[in-house]
Amino acid sequence: MPRIRTLLLPAALLCAGWTASAHAQVRAPRPHKRIEVVSQGMTPAQVRAVLGEPLRTRREGTLTYLYYANGSAAAGGDDYVVVQDCRVVGAHFANPSRFVARAPADTGTPPAAECHASAADSASAPPAMAMRADTPRTPAPPTDVNPGGAMPAQQPRLVAEDRPLPQLGAGEWRSKLTLRHPGTHLLAVPAASISSPTGFGVDMGEAFVGVAYQERTRFTTSDDATASIGMGFGDRDRLVGLEVSATSYSTLRGGGPFETGGLNFKLHHAFGDVWGVAVGYENAVRWGGSDAGQSPYATVTRVFRLNDDSSRPFSAIAATLGAGAGRFRSESDVAADRKTVNPFGAIGIQVIEPLSLTADWNGQDLYAAASIAPIRRVPLVINAGVADITGSAGDGARFILSAGLGFRWLPPFF
Repeated sequence: MPRIRTLLLPAALLCAGWTASAHAQVRAPRPHKRIEVVSQGMTPAQVRAVLGEPLRTRREGTLTYLYYANGSAAAGGDDYVVVQDCRVVGAHFANPSRFVARAPADTGTPPAAECHASAADSASAPPAMAMRADTPRTPAPPTDVNPGGAMPAQQPRLVAEDRPLPQLGAGEWRSKLTLRHPGTHLLAVPAASISSPTGFGVDMGEAFVGVAYQERTRFTTSDDATASIGMGFGDRDRLVGLEVSATSYSTLRGGGPFETGGLNFKLHHAFGDVWGVAVGYENAVRWGGSDAGQSPYATVTRVFRLNDDSSRPFSAIAATLGAGAGRFRSESDVAADRKTVNPFGAIGIQVIEPLSLTADWNGQDLYAAASIAPIRRVPLVINAGVADITGSAGDGARFILSAGLGFRWLPPFF
């Protein structure tokens, strides 16, 4: 399933101050937004002192997740902080007033009373350290928060004593809380569609290679294969991402790889790891006499979390719906050369964490496949299935097989 890499969403921090007039008359303080900062090495009690009591907590192996409402219906899901061995190791914030700072590792053993994920965990747990409501505190980076867990920007850690942060200007805050793109670790997750494009795409620094094979082409007995390579630019979470890929149609037949092919472009934006929207143009540039048509499209994908624990069976479903021209048209429209726009869609069900089952209508015919990510920390995905099940586009069902491998073409930024 397309669980999307977690990114921090930092924004400019505003500080209000007191201003004295020439006659020493003091103006009232200007209102300002509460800034909530969580940093690496914090204990759960310190996190609760900054963010308050969590809505809920969840344990997965050695990790504990503290969930908080993000206050944005558009972002979808909740903010969360990840704790391991009583220390914060990462977080995902959609709330623009919350930030994650990275700090040197703290090897000290915190008091046991500081390790309760919520006050309800222990009746004898002492209250979280008293801090003023407008006083932010420090925090940390994720090791493996979820597929593509992001490493937050590094920051010096504040001491745990109750003292306010220095009154800094907006520029100084920007410098201290780094706004550069955080680094990521790519993790393998199974696919949510086979033929239809989804609303998610690769981001800055990410890339992929892939191959696809079919036992025979339509109306022939000859097999065929394609190969592709692509990379990402931009920031899909804060602004927009651009995925650029090249496809070779002469992989098995013709004059060799990439003698015949096309360039594809996809603009995409993610709303957390729940919604993804994209517009794209397949084969916008063609060469070598390719008979693959140009195919503009628009698509949206929604991920439904059925269980917070992704290791549980049937923990998520991804639904994709879109419309496009070119290869998305019905076979009769293609044969008559009618310039129409046709709907397409796919449903992917995460049966177990590394395996999904997908049904995909690409505008012409029905595909069904299984997708597996055999090694979680190696972003390799293998798909096997059947194309043209209904026979509405071609002369019957065909076996298809594909594989893709993700990697980084830029080192992580910190």
